[in-house]
Parts: sequence; structure tokens; C-alpha cells
Amino acid sequence: SLHFTVHFFLVYQNPMSLYEPAAEEATLHFPTLPAFLVPVEIRNTPSHGQGQKGVFSTAFIAKGTHIWAWTRRVNQIHHTKLETYIKDHFFTNDDDDDDTHAHAHANEKAQVENISLIQVFLRQGFVLPNNDAFFNSNPTDAGRFMNHSNEPTCGPDGALRDIEAGEELTMCYSFHGNPQWYQDICIKYGVLSETDIYEGHHV
Repeated sequence: SLHFTVHFFLVYQNPMSLYEPAAEEATLHFPTLPAFLVPVEIRNTPSHGQGQKGVFSTAFIAKGTHIWAWTRRVNQIHHTKLETYIKDHFFTNDDDDDDTHAHAHANEKAQVENISLIQVFLRQGFVLPNNDAFFNSNPTDAGRFMNHSNEPTCGPDGALRDIEAGEELTMCYSFHGNPQWYQDICIKYGVLSETDIYEGHHV
């Protein structure tokens, strides 16, 4: 069987230290999807909820293998600018004075769709435990699809055990940050924080 091992960048450093500095992608090799250093694919994961996706290995990964690299695909947004970012990226300014019923209905529908996009944006981002003033968004990095598990296959330093081809790559969300501003914005937009998800698995 195909074995796949890489040795250059960490998935994460110890969660109490800084993550690896952003790496230039020219120095990295992503076999399939950035920013994974191992071959993966994205699949639907109905067990995690309707419309949810997950990351799955497509080759054997040895215990201790470094799986993911922090690159400039990760966009760090200071929490004081997060609402402005959301408004700029998910809401359109409507200067049309048309107040007809049809226009109002279309606008309401658009707002519902915008809220759905915001929820995806918030759910796919994360907060670092030692740099919790920033929300980290990685919309072009397949790492955003990694799901939580109480028995994760991956941890701060890489693969926690041998991972067979076809297994899901998961992490435990408990080591991510959960500052009050993050909790508040998740509540505002009806999204479970990563801590909510972690604690929910223990209910």
C-alpha cells in the first residue's frame, strides 16, 4: 500500500505557543489540496450534520507525520474589525428607494442568504489560544473542513496515530481559544462556537 510521510512543517505547534509563521507556498508541496502536506480529499459528512464536509486521507499517513502548514491563506482579522469585515463581505449596500412588496421580499431573501454565508464563515474560522484577539479565516485552505472529534486522528504536532487511507482527519477543538467576543458574535449569528461543539459532544 502507498505510504505517505512528510517532515517539514507542523500542523500546529504546542497550543500554548505561537503557530508556525506563515510559509511561502513556493517552498511547500501540497499533494492534493492546500495547505495539507499529505494527500487528502473533501467528502460529505452527514454524520456531522446536513451539508457538512470533512477531510479524508487518500493514502496511509504514519503517526507523527506533519499534516498541515500555516500559510498566508489564513487571514487574521482583529476582533474589533470583525463586524466591519462581515458587513463589507456579506452585505450589499442597497441604495434603491424602491419599496415595493416584491423588492422588500427579494431583499429579505438576500438577507437570509447572507446570514447563512456568515454562519459558514464563522464556523470555518478559529481563534488561537495564545493570540485570542484575532479571528482566523482560511476560505481557500481545505483545513477549514476539519471536524471535531473526541478521539481525533490529528493533534498539535501532527498525526496522533497511523491513519489509514479513507479515514477522516479530525482534531479536538478544545485547544482553540474561546474569548468573550468570539462567543458573542457566534451567539449573534446563531453559530456554535468550537467550544460549544466540543462541550456538546460531552453532554
